[in-house]
Amino acid sequence: MVTSVQAADTSTKITFAKDSYCGSFAGNIENGKVFRLWLTPDQNLVIRNVGDDQINVAYVSGPSGRLNGDRYDNETSYITERKGNHRMKVYGNSSYSSIEFCAY
Repeated sequence: MVTSVQAADTSTKITFAKDSYCGSFAGNIENGKVFRLWLTPDQNLVIRNVGDDQINVAYVSGPSGRLNGDRYDNETSYITERKGNHRMKVYGNSSYSSIEFCAY
């Protein structure tokens, strides 16, 4: 008998309010937190610090692998390549951070 064990997805799903391009998270990401978001090709994903602390986007990974981003003041921007779940790992430097995830 062959069995397969699939690891549980521990990422936090980001959802957008109706008619909105953005969703958010507020909480402790000091040890890093993985978020997931379903996106389509050629979308501009913007991860923005909307709190008083500092955040660092460790990576954004889509169905084809990691994406290269452009960092500006308080935000990092990525262009998606394929549709599907995208995962992003973000760190904060305090016990409370506020992040906004937007897709245009």
